[in-house]
Amino acid sequence: MDLQASELALLEKLRAANIQIPPRPQILQDIETMLDDDDATERMIGQLIARDVGLTAEVFRLANSPFYRRGANIQSVEQAVRILGRKAMAQVTRSALLRQQLGTKSACMESFWERCTDVATLCSVLCDQLERPGKLCADEAYLIGLFHDSGVPVLMQHIEDYGKAQFDSPTGPDFLEEDDARGTSHCIAGLMVAMEWHLPDMLCEAIRGHHYVIAEDHPAPHSVALLQLALHAYNRLRGWPDNEWGYQAERALAVLAIAADDLDRVLDQALASFEVLH
Repeated sequence: MDLQASELALLEKLRAANIQIPPRPQILQDIETMLDDDDATERMIGQLIARDVGLTAEVFRLANSPFYRRGANIQSVEQAVRILGRKAMAQVTRSALLRQQLGTKSACMESFWERCTDVATLCSVLCDQLERPGKLCADEAYLIGLFHDSGVPVLMQHIEDYGKAQFDSPTGPDFLEEDDARGTSHCIAGLMVAMEWHLPDMLCEAIRGHHYVIAEDHPAPHSVALLQLALHAYNRLRGWPDNEWGYQAERALAVLAIAADDLDRVLDQALASFEVLH
């Protein structure tokens, strides 16, 4: 991944400050290996996941969320593997472990993850609605939304009062403003998380650049554009101002092949689907 000079400087600053990124747990590698093994049974996969009580609880929470649940509540990890399928289960497990490693029990973090989950659901809805732009699938789109701000909890653990004012803002958090005040970057901190966890390149690129206009030579423009549109839809839902969309819109809509006069219809349809899932 080729970083700009300013991004490299911020990356080196974070490394020099000994910012600690939660390591990718060995159990994730073990689970992904087993999910890729055609000889591994659903029971074997379930037993492996069940070794980690915290992970099991997160898997149940995600698997029974409106986005993933298919009918009745899932009662076992084995059932989750059977109903969701192995590809979705891999995403659920990765999401659960990331949230487990980065999350805290504070009220502001509960609000933070609720917002990220809502944006993730909008990403997946828009991905299906726009017929997989850039060949993204709904599960990948969900991950993009869920962890686009994954650098925020990392910085909160290392910079005193980072983000506190943003969580209290009645018009929604502005972590770019927080970064400017602190001389740091939640985008680069999030990129460090994504790289440490070996996340797909398109997810890394979305985390890195979701606040900025998409360059003509961007390596993963659809992932960024989809996230920017989902964030705009979320801000509209909450009635929050969206100054960023003012300079992102033209390029994001071009990447997603959405005509400007068709945007309201796209957003209305996405928000209607979101309300059903929420």
